[in-house]
Amino acid sequence: MAAPARRGLGWMEPALDVIERRYFQPESSRQNWSARDWARATGGALAERLGPALSEAVAACNVELPKGCWALLVAARLENERRLASHRRALGELAPALEARGIATVLFKGLALERHYPAAGVREADDVDLLVTHEDLAAVEASLRELGYRRWAGGGRPSSRYALAYAREVGNAEEVQLDLHPSWHEVSLTSDGERVRLGDTSERVLHIELDGMKWSVLPPRVELYLAAAHAVLHSLRTLSVYLDLAVLLCTAGPDALDYSWALARVTGRQRHLRHAVSTAADLFRLPVDREYTSLPRRLGVPAAVRVGYLGFGRRFLPSSLVMELLLRRGLRKKVTFARWVLGHKPREAEVADVTGGQPKRLARMLRGLRWLKGTLLRYQVPGSLLLRP
Repeated sequence: MAAPARRGLGWMEPALDVIERRYFQPESSRQNWSARDWARATGGALAERLGPALSEAVAACNVELPKGCWALLVAARLENERRLASHRRALGELAPALEARGIATVLFKGLALERHYPAAGVREADDVDLLVTHEDLAAVEASLRELGYRRWAGGGRPSSRYALAYAREVGNAEEVQLDLHPSWHEVSLTSDGERVRLGDTSERVLHIELDGMKWSVLPPRVELYLAAAHAVLHSLRTLSVYLDLAVLLCTAGPDALDYSWALARVTGRQRHLRHAVSTAADLFRLPVDREYTSLPRRLGVPAAVRVGYLGFGRRFLPSSLVMELLLRRGLRKKVTFARWVLGHKPREAEVADVTGGQPKRLARMLRGLRWLKGTLLRYQVPGSLLLRP
């Protein structure tokens, strides 16, 4: 069974330990840190998108740190609260437009996950994510254009990997970004907007009130399943995605992990779930049943790339494509996935589709190369600008 929910801010205390273990030698102690050490830890927290959470953890644990570092954490917290307020205003404007057109959407990630955190403004926000149906996608885009949004990114075939992103500048050149997802990690919305499909099963959405407007959100146990998939497959993984998973493990209820495990067996993502839960439990010291965890050597993934470790303060990040390839068992499944990434159709479909010949097949492969965005292995030094003396 999953770990029992922690009350208050107790689950935030490991945030300090995570930064300490992530960026410093094992023998170092927080009690002996100098101002330079705290600057390095603060820079790492901001790079890992843990600035607001670390500010709350520092305040809750009564930890003293240099004024400059505290100012950076407070500034990150205030900036995050301002960004969240702009997201709420944007949703308040969008909700009547969608209701007038009779469009059903589901709010997920971002503001939806923030409701599980015990303190407001702790989860760092980036954009607003909406799950829409393929049929309503054009109507939602029209509503966004009427409100002054412009197409910012996305295109090609809408998929679980790349969303259609719209952005709008508001006061003081502040930009609000909304991402439209026809599907996300095998999850899609039914035509009536009351249920979400996950493989061969479906779940009824929940309804919450946000600033006086009603929005649909995913059930916590579905969010737990998606958080595990996102933590493994996000191509620029930061510790914040594992913090989301840790929070859900503590708040989603004792049956949520059981449900996620059963769903992962149906969708073939058992290894994804084991990988993510093992890492979150290790990072944030959560008591999770051994049935849902696994040693790194049994994941088929080198221990150095679980969260991107390559020496202290440095990361060697495999892209989501590489992680997906590593987590698929068997040579045949790996080859099938590699062919799919490169734009090949399944062999049965290629036999059935005899029109177009070689030029059409090459065009499909070129389109598939768009999915190899960025480099397969990404090298990053988190917080490098803030860590310079």
